[in-house]
Amino acid sequence: MTEPPQIRNQIGWRDRLSRLRGSNVQLDLREYDQPLDDIARLEAELRSHSDDALTARARALREAARGDQPLKGLRTPLYAIAREAARRALGLRPFDVQIVAGLAMDDGKIVEMQTGEGKTLAAVLPAALNALTGKGVHVLTFNDYLARRDAGWMRPIYQTLGLSVAFVQEGMAPAVRRRAYAADVTYVTAKEAGFDHLRDLLARRRDDVVHRTFHFALIDEADSILIDEARVPLVIAGSADRPASARPLASRIVSELTAGLHYDRDEYGRDVELTEAGINHIEQLLGCGSLHVEANLPLLTEINCALHAHTLLRRDVDYLVRDGRIAVIDEHTGRVVDDRHWPDGLQAALEAKEGLDRRPDGRILGSITLQHFIRGYPRVCGMTGTARTAAAELEDTYGVQVTVIPTNRPMIRADHPDRVFATREAKEAAVIEEIRGAHATGRPILVGTVSVEESERLAARLVASGVRCDVLNARNDEAEARIIASAGTRGAVTISTNMAGRGTDIKLEAPAAATGLYVIGTNRHESERVDLQLRGRAGRQGDPGESRFFVSLEDSLLVQFGIESLLAGRFEGGDSTEPITHPVVIAEVARAQRIVDQQNFEIRRTLARYSQVLEDQRVALMERRTALLDEREQPDIWQTDPERHASLVGGVGASKVRDAERLMTLWCIDRAWCDHLAYAADLREGIHLTALGGHDPLTRFTTDLTTRFRQIDEQIETAVLEALDTISVTEGEIALPDAVLKGPSSTWTYLVNDDPFRNQIGMMLTGPGKATFGIGAAAMAMPLLIFWGVVNRWFRRRPGRRGIR
Repeated sequence: MTEPPQIRNQIGWRDRLSRLRGSNVQLDLREYDQPLDDIARLEAELRSHSDDALTARARALREAARGDQPLKGLRTPLYAIAREAARRALGLRPFDVQIVAGLAMDDGKIVEMQTGEGKTLAAVLPAALNALTGKGVHVLTFNDYLARRDAGWMRPIYQTLGLSVAFVQEGMAPAVRRRAYAADVTYVTAKEAGFDHLRDLLARRRDDVVHRTFHFALIDEADSILIDEARVPLVIAGSADRPASARPLASRIVSELTAGLHYDRDEYGRDVELTEAGINHIEQLLGCGSLHVEANLPLLTEINCALHAHTLLRRDVDYLVRDGRIAVIDEHTGRVVDDRHWPDGLQAALEAKEGLDRRPDGRILGSITLQHFIRGYPRVCGMTGTARTAAAELEDTYGVQVTVIPTNRPMIRADHPDRVFATREAKEAAVIEEIRGAHATGRPILVGTVSVEESERLAARLVASGVRCDVLNARNDEAEARIIASAGTRGAVTISTNMAGRGTDIKLEAPAAATGLYVIGTNRHESERVDLQLRGRAGRQGDPGESRFFVSLEDSLLVQFGIESLLAGRFEGGDSTEPITHPVVIAEVARAQRIVDQQNFEIRRTLARYSQVLEDQRVALMERRTALLDEREQPDIWQTDPERHASLVGGVGASKVRDAERLMTLWCIDRAWCDHLAYAADLREGIHLTALGGHDPLTRFTTDLTTRFRQIDEQIETAVLEALDTISVTEGEIALPDAVLKGPSSTWTYLVNDDPFRNQIGMMLTGPGKATFGIGAAAMAMPLLIFWGVVNRWFRRRPGRRGIR
C-alpha cells in the first residue's frame, strides 16, 4: 500500500520548547496528511474526465454550497478539481506544499511560504472554495499590478470551476468597480477596497454602493498589510474653505534661519524646535509681538510646519517632486504612494518649500485604518514570506495563527554574517569592492538600499569604478518591469530601493543559474521582515544564491538608538577601513533591530487602543445609516412636526416626503460624523497633557469622546428637523440642496501617517496603567535607564507634530 504524502518542517528543540509554552506558530503539519492523501486519490480519478465533466463536477459543488452544505465537506473534491484544472489550463500542477498551504488558509491561518514557492497558485484553492457560496471573495493584493496580473493569470482555473473573476484598479469608474465586486472572486488592493468602503458609507442611494456584504478575504503579503500598514488611516475628504495663509512667508523666514542658533535639531532623532533666539528673531522680523499669544497661534503653527518641512523632510529620501506635485515615498516599499500625504499644514509647508502650487485642503468625511477595515470581514486568512517573526502580533491583533510551509525543494541559499564598519564611507567602499569582485565572475547581483538618494549615490560610485548597473527606485518606477526582467541575467547589477523587495520575483537565466543571485543589503532596516524579504529574492525554488548585509555604526538605525555610544570603550575599532569583528558589536547591531521591532509593536498597540473607541462609534452610526439607505428603517423625525409634515404629504405625497427625509437624514449623519472626526482629532492632539495631572490619557480620551458621541443622535435629529422649515415644494417635487442629493461636490482619497503620539506614548509607557511597558522591558535584556533612552530616541525619530492641527 502506498504511503500517504507527508509534508514536514524541521522542528528543533527551541521550536519544541516554544510549543510547550503555547507557541502561535504551527510547524507540525501532520493534521494535513489525510486531507492531502484524499485529494491525491481523487485527483487520479479526475484525470480521465473531460473538461466539460470537470466543470460539471465543480458546478455540482457550487450548488451544494449554495444549498447551505458546509464547505469543509466540499473541500477535498474542490481542491482536487482545482488541482487538475490548473494542470490542464496553465500547465501548473500545485505541489503538495501548495495544497497544504491552501488547506491551512482555509482554516483561517496566515501561511509563511518562501519566495518563488507559488503563493499565487496556492491562493486559488481557498479562494475558489469560499467563492462557491456566491457571497464573494476578495483577494487583497500588495499593488495594482499584482491584482491585474493574478486575476488574468488564474482566470482559466476559475472558469473551469464555473466561477467568475475580476480585478479592481485605481481610477476605475464606479460602475466598473461594482461589476468587479459582483464577481465570485475579486482581486484588489486592500487600499482600493478600503477606499471603496468609505465611499459606500457616503452613498445617497443604494445604487451608488459598489461593495457587497463582506464575506471572505485572503490577504497577500499579509504581514505588510496587517502590520506595517495597519495604523495608516485611509481617508476620504471633501473640499474645505481655504483660510488665508502665511506659509510662503513662513517658508522664506525659516529658510534663512541658522541651525544651532535659531533652532535645535536632532538630525537622527528627527525632531526640531525653535530656540528662544529663534523665536525672538522671527518676532522682530514680523513685528507681530509674541508668537505665543492666542491671536498669533496660527502663525506659530505655520512657522513650525515650515521648520519641519525644511529641516526634517528630505527630498529624494522622504519624497520626490514629480509633475509639480509632492510624491511621498513609502518607507516600507520604496515606491511612490500617489494618494499619501502628511497632515494638511505640513503638506502645505512642504509645497511652499519646493515652490509648488498649494493643493486644496480637505475636510475629512470618513476615515478607517486598514486594521479595522480587515476586521470587517467575517473570515480572514493570508500568505506571506515573512510571517513567523510577526506571529505574536498577528495573533494578538487579529486572532490568527501562523502556519509555516516548507519549501518544495531544499533551500540552499547561503546567508552570510553581517560586515560591520565604523563609518559609512568605509562601508560603501567595501560594498563597491564586493560588487566588483562578484561581477567579475559573471553572477547577477541585487543591491538593496534604503532611499533614492543612496541608490543613486552608490550607482554613481559603481559606474565610476567601471561597472555598469541598472537603478530601480521611485524616480524611474516606469522602468521597473524591464529592470526586473533583466536582473537575473549573467553579469547584471541592479541597485534598488525596497522596490525590489516584497512581491518581486527575479528569475535566473540559464547561465546565471549555476551560481545564483547574490543579494547585498547596504543597511539593516527597522524591521527584520524587510531584510528577510530582500534576502528572499535569492534562492527561489531550490536555486543557489547568497546574501549579505553591510552595516556601519553611522547608519541611521544604529545612531538613533545610541549603539555607538553604548559601545564606547568596549572595543577597539582599529583600522576604520576594515570590518569590525568584535562579537559585542555584532550582537549590539542585531539587538538594535529587535528593540525597534518591539517598540514599533508597542506603538501600534497603543494607537489601536485609541482608535478602537472611535471605530466602535463609527460602526454604530454607520449601521444606522446603512439601515436608512437600504430602507430597512424608515425616517420619522419630520413626523414630530405633524402640521408641517402633513402639509408636505398633501403637496407631493407620502413616498416623496419619506425619500426626502431619508436623504436629508443621511446628509445630517454625514455632517455630524465629519464634525465628530474633527473633534476627535483635536482631542487626540493634546490628550497626553492630562498625564501631567496624574490622569490616564486613554481613559480621558475614551470618556470625552464617548460623552461627545452620546450627543450625536440629538444633533442629527435637531438638524433634520430644522431642515424641515427650509425646504420648499416646486412643481410637485421637494427641492433639496445639491449637497444633500449628490453628496460632496469634490472628494479625494489619501493616506496619512497616523503617528500623533510620538512623545506622548513615551509618557504612557512609563506611567502606571498607561500601556504595556512591562512587556517591552522584559523583552529587552537592558537596564531600565538604557531602555528609556532608546524609547526616548525612538519617539524623537519622525517629523514632529508640534503646533500642527
